[in-house]
Amino acid sequence: MTTYFNKRTGDRVEIDGRSARLDSLDNWETVKGSETPQVVNDGVLSRPTLTAPGVHPSSEPPKINEELREENPSTAAKSPGGQQLTTVEDESETAGVTQPPAKNASRADWQDYARQVEDDPERQSDIEGLTRDQLVERYGGGS
Repeated sequence: MTTYFNKRTGDRVEIDGRSARLDSLDNWETVKGSETPQVVNDGVLSRPTLTAPGVHPSSEPPKINEELREENPSTAAKSPGGQQLTTVEDESETAGVTQPPAKNASRADWQDYARQVEDDPERQSDIEGLTRDQLVERYGGGS
């Protein structure tokens, strides 16, 4: 059993055998038994009060939205607790126009598209016998 000690954070790790990864890092060292080397101040990692930008250390836990609404009821009246979501439909579907599939779409996709846009019954019957490239050429090439 090998015990590693991180001299910057004070972490201890016990593993069977040796770790090539920990051996290669300069902040990890092997220790024997309950030996505890001194933690070295490296500037950033050893600062216990370091916080993210805009976050101020406080002894109080952060307040949840409901607590904030209770503290300031004038704001709560203006913005309801939940928002209603509205769906936005694709303009091409609402207008009844179907967009052509991509040029590299499957033959079946192009056949479906051709059946939707083709009005001529004679050309409708030809759709099954056309290749994908012929369908793309006849019915337009989407992106």
